[in-house]
Amino acid sequence: MTSRHLMSVGAASRPGFDPLEPFANKELLDELVGELGKFRYKLYGSIPIRFHRGEPTAYEFDLNLGVVHFTEQDFQRLSEIFQQINKKWGTRMTFCIYPSKDQARDMILNVRGSPRAPAEID
Repeated sequence: MTSRHLMSVGAASRPGFDPLEPFANKELLDELVGELGKFRYKLYGSIPIRFHRGEPTAYEFDLNLGVVHFTEQDFQRLSEIFQQINKKWGTRMTFCIYPSKDQARDMILNVRGSPRAPAEID
């Protein structure tokens, strides 16, 4: 099954759902944020949800994780969460980690739901 087929299957089962604006759908956003809020990092356990740079847009959001060290298991489990939700919803959400410019040592989890999300390079 191709990713294009998965995308159309997930989107077709939800009238009005645009997989290129996934976070405009409150149900999907709540599901993903809920899973990320329950996530237990190997060295730190659960980290409270704190949005970074404002609330989610239809295309992306950032979470401030604070000072955290990631293990291979953390990345593997985060990837599994995204794979499961992408399969369920027919989306192509991804994540990356970057250091905060505002708070020294804080790490930010960037969640991108669409190629329409702005590219920021600075």
